[in-house]
Amino acid sequence: MTSTSHDEALQAGPPPVVGDGRALYDWLRRARDAGPVWHDTANDAYHVLRHDEVVGVLSEPLTFSSDFSSLAPPPEPGMPNFTEASLSVTDPPLHTQLRKIISQAFTPRMIAGLEPRITALATDLLDAVEGRDTIEMVQEVAAPLPVVVIAEMLGIPSDDWAMFRRWAEYLLPDAADVTAGQFEEGGYAKTRAAELNEMADYLLAHVHDRRKRPKDDLFTRLVEATADGERLTDKQVVNFSVFLLLAGHLTTTLTLTNAVLAFNESPGTLERVRADRSLVPGALEEVLRFRPPVSFLYRFTTQESVIAGTPVPPGKIIVNWIHSVNRDPRKFVEPDRFDPGRSPNPHLTFSHGIHYCLGVPLARLEFSVVFGAILDRYRALECGTPEFHQRPDIFGVTRLPVTLHAA
Repeated sequence: MTSTSHDEALQAGPPPVVGDGRALYDWLRRARDAGPVWHDTANDAYHVLRHDEVVGVLSEPLTFSSDFSSLAPPPEPGMPNFTEASLSVTDPPLHTQLRKIISQAFTPRMIAGLEPRITALATDLLDAVEGRDTIEMVQEVAAPLPVVVIAEMLGIPSDDWAMFRRWAEYLLPDAADVTAGQFEEGGYAKTRAAELNEMADYLLAHVHDRRKRPKDDLFTRLVEATADGERLTDKQVVNFSVFLLLAGHLTTTLTLTNAVLAFNESPGTLERVRADRSLVPGALEEVLRFRPPVSFLYRFTTQESVIAGTPVPPGKIIVNWIHSVNRDPRKFVEPDRFDPGRSPNPHLTFSHGIHYCLGVPLARLEFSVVFGAILDRYRALECGTPEFHQRPDIFGVTRLPVTLHAA
C-alpha cells in the first residue's frame, strides 16, 4: 500500500508509545493492516510492520546497518563512549570478530553453571518478603536479581553490588529525561557525567587487574579470550560489560514483571502452568512475544534497497516494530491471546540473524528459576495499579504492586 493509505489509517499521527500498550497495539494493528511498510514522511523514517519483512531486514546487515556512528553527534567532552566498538552497534567484519571472541568467554556452559546461585538468590529475595500480603515486584524481586547475577558473573565484589545496581539505573534515563528532550540533547549525560565516568574507570580498573591477576570470572575470560589470534581491547571489554549490565538487567527485570502482568490479565493461565511445569519454558517465550520488553529495533540503510516493494534510499532510518511482528496474524494464530502452550512461537524479541541476542540462555535460566520459585510459593498473584515506563523503546513497568496468595 502507499504511504497515503497508511496516513489515512493512522490519521497521520505518531504511535502512542507509552502506557499499558492497548493504544499502541491498536495503532500497530491499523498500520500493519494498511501494509508492511509505512514511510513516516514527517520524520523520513520507514516503519516495518510485518514479520517476514522484519526478518528480511534483520537478515541483511550489510544493507540494513546497526552502526549509527555516522548519524550520532560526537560524544560530549569528558564523557565515556560506551557504544564505540560495541557488539550491538557494529556490522561485519568487526561484529563478526567481536562476537567470535566474546562467544569464547560468554558460553552457554558457563551460564548453565549459574543455576545454583540464581536459585539461591531467588530464594533469598522471596524469603525476604515471606509473610507479607503485598510487595513491590520491581524493586523487591525483579530488579535486584539480574544485577547481582551479572555482578557476580563479572567478578564484582559483593561490597560493590549496590553501586553496580545504581549504575544500571543510570544507564536507563527516566521519563522526565526523555519527554523533556533532555536525553536526545545530551543533557542527561551531562547530569550523570560523574557517575558514568566513575563506572567506566571502575570497570577499566577491573580489566587491568585481570590482565595481571586472572580469576575465575567473566572479566578474566573476556580478557583472555582469543579468536583467529585476536583479543578484545580494554575498551571493548568495558563496553561489553556495560552492554551486559544494561541489556541483562533490563531484559530480565521487564520480562519478569511483564510475565506477572500477562498471567494476571489471562485468567486460568497461571494455574495451567503450575499444574504442568513443562510449560514454563514456553510461558517465557509467550511472555516475550506478548509483552516484549523492547518495542522496536533500529536499522540504517547503507544503499538503495527495497522492502516489500517499497523503495528505500540510502541513509534512511528503518524502525522494525517488534510489538507489531510478534502479533502479526500472518505468523501467529489468535495473536492477541496469551497462550503459554503456544507452539511454534517464532517471536523476534531477541532479534534475528547475526544480532540474535547472546544473552538468551541467561534470560531463559533466570526466568525459569525465578518463576518456578514463585509457582512453588504462591497460587495467585494479583496486580495493583502499575506505573509504566515512559520511554518509546521500552515496554514494561517501573513499579508493580502485587498481592501474594500463598499456595
